[in-house]
Amino acid sequence: MVLMSGSTPSSGSDRSENIAAPVFQLPLASMVRALCKAATTGSDMLYDVMLKLALMVDATAQTYGLATFAQKSGERPHLKWVEGLDQDEIAEAESQVAETLARTTAVAEMKAGDRAICLVLAVPTARREGVAIYGRCVRPLSERQAKELKILCDVAQLAHAHALLSEAVQPQPQPSTHAPTVATATLPGMVFVSRRMSELARSVERVKDSDSTVLVTGESGTGKELVARAIHRLSRRSQAAFIPFNCTAAPAELIESLLFGHRKGAFTGAHTDHDGLIRAAEGGTLFLDEIGDLPLALQPKLLRFLQEGEVHTLGERSPRKVNVRVVAATHKDLPRAVAEDRFREDLYYRVAALTLEVPALRERPEDIAALISHYLTHYARRNDRAVAGITAEAIHALQNYSWPGNVRELAAEIERLVLYTDEGTSISGDLISPRIRPRASAPADAPGAPAHLENMLDDFERRVITETLRLHDYNVARAATALGLGSRQTLYKKLKRLAINVGDFLQDEQQPGLQLRAERN
Repeated sequence: MVLMSGSTPSSGSDRSENIAAPVFQLPLASMVRALCKAATTGSDMLYDVMLKLALMVDATAQTYGLATFAQKSGERPHLKWVEGLDQDEIAEAESQVAETLARTTAVAEMKAGDRAICLVLAVPTARREGVAIYGRCVRPLSERQAKELKILCDVAQLAHAHALLSEAVQPQPQPSTHAPTVATATLPGMVFVSRRMSELARSVERVKDSDSTVLVTGESGTGKELVARAIHRLSRRSQAAFIPFNCTAAPAELIESLLFGHRKGAFTGAHTDHDGLIRAAEGGTLFLDEIGDLPLALQPKLLRFLQEGEVHTLGERSPRKVNVRVVAATHKDLPRAVAEDRFREDLYYRVAALTLEVPALRERPEDIAALISHYLTHYARRNDRAVAGITAEAIHALQNYSWPGNVRELAAEIERLVLYTDEGTSISGDLISPRIRPRASAPADAPGAPAHLENMLDDFERRVITETLRLHDYNVARAATALGLGSRQTLYKKLKRLAINVGDFLQDEQQPGLQLRAERN
């Protein structure tokens, strides 16, 4: 494990001086023993132990966002899974992961005030990908945290080196060519448990490497751009650029120049050359958001680009070939727009050959509980607010609202509730926005006392997960498959969120007896 320090805003550091550090301490003795045992077993076992250690590190240096990256030798890291990070933070995470995985000997120096942690789960080699997990801390690291993490990462680096040396001296009969699987059956950046969204994730897996145009449809706020970014990040084009463009973001007369480019002097005001966004996406993905609003006059030129794979820059005599995959999105009814002569029929059939529909939140109500839990934890950590929980009345109101603004509206409401709730108290129904609260105040089944979110929403999920683990002899990989979670890491994350004891349940098929338990006196 190698840890990389992040940026340290001065205001955040000053504020952290007045906040009591978490009382948890890393069980260093148990963690070091687990690393030493794993190092003698091999890189695969070490990978699983590193994931378990990441959960325990999070208990002392809490994070509000996590991301996992994989990297092949000589390439950029590509995102495999993300939760709680915005696009700028993901870009920063990618940069730090690339630097961390490139280190072969020296360990990044950690100090109090660092805001990011990067842990190497698997060291990249010629035969397998490297994998790292990145976390953004709620608070800057304290002196004690930085010291403990430095000790741990020194031992982890030696464990990685020993495992690689052992494999080189005694190669396995069937050497691994890839890093252990990391969340490949999900959509990076999206939280869901419903069958509808699982079907969408499987559809993304099927079309991700196609060069044909993909049309993502759905209401506003459902996450169409997140689906488009997931297609790009999971595809073989992930090493190249993802270029987004909103077809309503510029006047019609400028869209052609922005997309297709122009040469100096091609029109009044063209003082310099501009390659255009299509050429900027060479080898990667161009995302055309709200394609249903593209001016009718530009649609034939876009159609030719999609059909022939070439762009005709303003001011140039001949077109040039490009290698760009297009993902488009719209919340409009395109067949109706075609019938009303507002969208070209031939363009429609070109962009709609592969269509993915993102269901509205009201069509997948089973996701609401998971989203409430996710956003409550995320915004409480991100804003450093000690929210105790949420009342049954508030949960009932949130679950029974139709959410016309979909996930975007729900996320905004949860953030508002976190900010408006007094620290140390629970979110109550009277804080919920009037448009969401039921007009007739119906009494809740339990009149009273506020209940913690995990007690109201997570008890059932906790029972299902623990029982599934028992049924599969605590085999994490098989239990994750049985639960439809797609990967071991997704199950690890749920175990942490649901406060299921790591030492009791985190066993693995590769060495069932290896557990992480804090020493008890």
